[in-house]
Amino acid sequence: MRLQNQTAVVTGAARGIGFAIAQRFLREGAQVMIADLDGAAAAEAVARLDEEAPGRSAAVAVDVSSKPDCMRMMASAAERFGAVDILVCNAGIVRRAAPIEDIAPETWDKVIGVNLMGCIYPTQIFAPIAKARGTGRIIYMASVAGEVGGVSAEITYSVTKAGVLCLTKAVAKQLAPHGITVNAIAPGAVRTAMTDVLQYDASVQKSIPLGTYGDVEDIASAAAYLASADAKYVTGATLDVNGGLFMR
Repeated sequence: MRLQNQTAVVTGAARGIGFAIAQRFLREGAQVMIADLDGAAAAEAVARLDEEAPGRSAAVAVDVSSKPDCMRMMASAAERFGAVDILVCNAGIVRRAAPIEDIAPETWDKVIGVNLMGCIYPTQIFAPIAKARGTGRIIYMASVAGEVGGVSAEITYSVTKAGVLCLTKAVAKQLAPHGITVNAIAPGAVRTAMTDVLQYDASVQKSIPLGTYGDVEDIASAAAYLASADAKYVTGATLDVNGGLFMR
């Protein structure tokens, strides 16, 4: 129960890694706002979570590439649960690899909007709140793709995730004097509905030293650590959870 009486906002939490993080946070004692572009799926996620932790989660439909939507998301969380302690920017989109010359401007705009601005906008709203309280946790979802220049995904994904890695360090430096930690998680090959579009072949699994794909619970465990007091002296870091696929 490391997150007892804490309030968390998790974007992209209706399914996959985001849902696993929300579920783990609830088990650690937190209250969680389930934010997702698909409002109906977010409501369904809350219904599932209510079976285990009644009344400690709520749903909000949000487009994280829209700052007004992100403002509404944070306001909804505060209205329902009180001051937000933890922000997890997990929402993301990924596409199959394509030659750079074939990627349309609108595709770049869409992926940057969700994967990068979807971290920046919530941070801009959360930072003043956390500064005033002298405490806070921000966790960004990066990727091994941003560290190695891509694995199976379109270049838009790896470029935006590399941006998240830099954002983590830059924001951590700014917010550290205010008692706020900022860290990233870089998953490797994790089977989710989103990554199924990448159609991993046998060569990907063979390239993982531990010999298996990751589970969403592996990422949720990392998030619970970074959100807790156990990581109070960790900021500006990227926690690689990839089975050894990429080693620093």
